[in-house]
Amino acid sequence: MDAFLHHLGTERSDRLTRWWFDLEEVNYNRFLAEELSFQEQRRERLRQFLPLTGLSVPHENTRLDELFSTYLQNYEDAWMAFPDAAPALQSLRAIGMPVGVVTNGNHDQQTSKIDKIGLEPLLGRIFSSELTNHAKPAREAFTQPCRSMNVSPAETLYVGDNYRVDVEGARNAGLQAVHLNRKGTTREGTIQSLAELPFLLIEAK
Repeated sequence: MDAFLHHLGTERSDRLTRWWFDLEEVNYNRFLAEELSFQEQRRERLRQFLPLTGLSVPHENTRLDELFSTYLQNYEDAWMAFPDAAPALQSLRAIGMPVGVVTNGNHDQQTSKIDKIGLEPLLGRIFSSELTNHAKPAREAFTQPCRSMNVSPAETLYVGDNYRVDVEGARNAGLQAVHLNRKGTTREGTIQSLAELPFLLIEAK
């Protein structure tokens, strides 16, 4: 985000960064609700964001697409795995635990991300809302992957960082769920690191 703001000729700002990701959530949810196309939700994000930086909004979609391509390149260049991710997945594989990914993100982008950060060999299936036609927190977004992986929802532990979409959604679908809150408290049902996962699953066995 810092690199993108620099490209726009705008100084780094925590407020602008927060606004960008707030607008991302709002407009991506409109895409998931089929109110906007995938490309249009990107353009709409820029239309709403650029005035906040003091810049005018281009009238041509091609110019908006060019600007978003610049952001996207910076975004992809910054992809990296959290340091606890690979060790946790390796530990789960060692105890024979199947692992899948459920995401509301674009399928090609999510698979590319997982490959680039080096986690693809440690994962099983990737279930995107684009692939399953169900977006979290809908029940089917969780139960369909369980059926595909031949696992019972009641015996599946879902881990997510969005409490409403991930944790409440998974529990409403009959899965067990924990909230990954890296900066939060250690209250029951919450973990701060993926390093805690293997111990939770061994205890559950």
